[in-house]
Amino acid sequence: MATAEKHHPIDLTVDKTARELRIEWADGVKSVYGFDYLAAMCPCANCREKRVEMEKNPLHVLSDNYGPAEFGDASMVGRYALNFSWVAGCGSGIYSFDYLRSIDPAQPEKPEGRKPGGSEA
Repeated sequence: MATAEKHHPIDLTVDKTARELRIEWADGVKSVYGFDYLAAMCPCANCREKRVEMEKNPLHVLSDNYGPAEFGDASMVGRYALNFSWVAGCGSGIYSFDYLRSIDPAQPEKPEGRKPGGSEA
């Protein structure tokens, strides 16, 4: 099965009560992403830059609202991605299915080699 086919979801569930996104992938893998984790891993340029800065400086002062992520809305972006908006946070991140698969919390390695908040993976 080609990578593009494996990274295609066959089921997407946004569970507001459990505060998580659940994806079943075409290859049978099931992923669960908490809202806090998804918000922290927003792929937009601004959020990515903030993560890089936090990795460089362990004494980074947070000026944004970094409490529990409050889900605003989700929508499909074509057939390749999801867009999430957070009530007190970013709404411009486009989470491609390849990106979501790469940041699966159950997988040992994360992009940039770190978990949100700057700790080692």
